[in-house]
Amino acid sequence: MSSFIDFWIDADTSVLEELVDYARMLGYYILCVEDKGFEWKVIKKKGVRLVKRITIVEDSEKSLKERLRGIKVDYPVVVVKPTGIQSARLAARDGRVDAIVLDSESIHYIDKTQASMMKRSGKPLEVPINSFVKSSRRVKAMIYRRLYLFYQYGVPVIYSSCARDWNKLVHPKGVVSLIKTLISIDYRNVLLSLSDIPREVLVRNGVRV
Repeated sequence: MSSFIDFWIDADTSVLEELVDYARMLGYYILCVEDKGFEWKVIKKKGVRLVKRITIVEDSEKSLKERLRGIKVDYPVVVVKPTGIQSARLAARDGRVDAIVLDSESIHYIDKTQASMMKRSGKPLEVPINSFVKSSRRVKAMIYRRLYLFYQYGVPVIYSSCARDWNKLVHPKGVVSLIKTLISIDYRNVLLSLSDIPREVLVRNGVRV
């Protein structure tokens, strides 16, 4: 039975149909898809629910505030990838932001203070697996340390693929195996990062799941 959610798909419209077919085979029933000018907010294709999302990349508090103004009218899912400490702190406390991305571009702004703020607000950390896999050894080690820190703080974590094509989708079992090799964590906690945690975000935003 399909029970998993991929919180970040970054595919063009031309490959979306094929990607949906493969995602369903892997056990995904919801895909959060980066906006490519879609007219829909939520749509169902071949038994898979597609939810429109936007990923905002900003470095300053001022510019991020401007981008967030009225954004929930158009986007059920709003995620921030901070490229500056000001935007990271604002994203941690702003209720319009659903998750914060940890990758090679944002890693320097994801620290203990960020973990503490996100713990207080219950805001998830999103880790795109494909970005992690293609990172340098040094960046992988940094991401591992951040992940370990955030688990210690009890911050919810979401794993996504950020797939741009069907062959970049990641099997849920593959995600579990990868994370278990990095961190001594019960596999059930990893599964929650692919199911219950992103589902709670969607339900909170009024998405029927």
